[in-house]
Amino acid sequence: MSAPVTLARSDRTGLITAKLRLIRIHILGSAAGGGLPQWNCACANCVAARTGKIAPQTQSSIAISGDSEDVQRWFLINASPDLPRQIESMPRLQPRHDSLRNSSVAGVFLTNADIDHALGLLLLREQEKPLVVYATDETRKALAWIDSVLARFCGIEWRKISADFQLLGGSIGFRAIELPRSVAFQFRDDTSGATALFAPGVGELTDKLRDAVNASDVVVFDGTFWSDGELSLVRPSARGAREMNHLPISDGSFEVLRQSPARRKIYTHINNTNPILMPGSPERAQVERAGIEIARDGLEIVL
Repeated sequence: MSAPVTLARSDRTGLITAKLRLIRIHILGSAAGGGLPQWNCACANCVAARTGKIAPQTQSSIAISGDSEDVQRWFLINASPDLPRQIESMPRLQPRHDSLRNSSVAGVFLTNADIDHALGLLLLREQEKPLVVYATDETRKALAWIDSVLARFCGIEWRKISADFQLLGGSIGFRAIELPRSVAFQFRDDTSGATALFAPGVGELTDKLRDAVNASDVVVFDGTFWSDGELSLVRPSARGAREMNHLPISDGSFEVLRQSPARRKIYTHINNTNPILMPGSPERAQVERAGIEIARDGLEIVL
């Protein structure tokens, strides 16, 4: 597991405060749907992952907590099909030893109803209490089939989301930023002012999203495709990135993230075909020169 990165914050007087440990972020999975390697793909990246030249990646999911280390309730941003494996790779998400059945997962935020974002909900069915899920009405309707399946197990307690900050617990609040066919989530600690933005599915850079990118300390952003026609190189009939509701890096999000004052800027939800995955590639070098990181499973950030 990677060592956590702690960011110092400046208060309004300009003085540097102590290293605040109020928002903890853990990248559980950093790949787009299908993971890396993808089971039916022999592209250069998948071959490199199978031969150990680049690290395999599970499908995109993020854990976030605003609690003290002795409490540690964790919320998930999307629940990937790889969730059980991801929980086993992160000890703080595993059951405590004070009872036979328990979980540190307090709820799930869904950015949309994509199968690679929601299928993990079914894999949490063994818990005794209803699963708390934050989502739009549109996402809830699209996932009625999952709602029906889980009704025979733990059930789902759906929570509404808003464009205004809502208190999640302690001093941590969150808000939703509506996007075409998706939402982004911004979390804020009201004590320190630390903010983190999660936007793994972005088809259009709206003014509100751009403002959030520029107002956040940490930005975790959609890095699915490098170019709009990338997928057609391995599957000629494939749709373009924008058709799939993903803004390409090269002519979409790169300049926005490069110019953002955020302290950490990280691409996640990276498709197996994306050349930024390959060490030494010109695309990866361009991203890294701009001060933008490429997510990996197990990456931790502490605000």
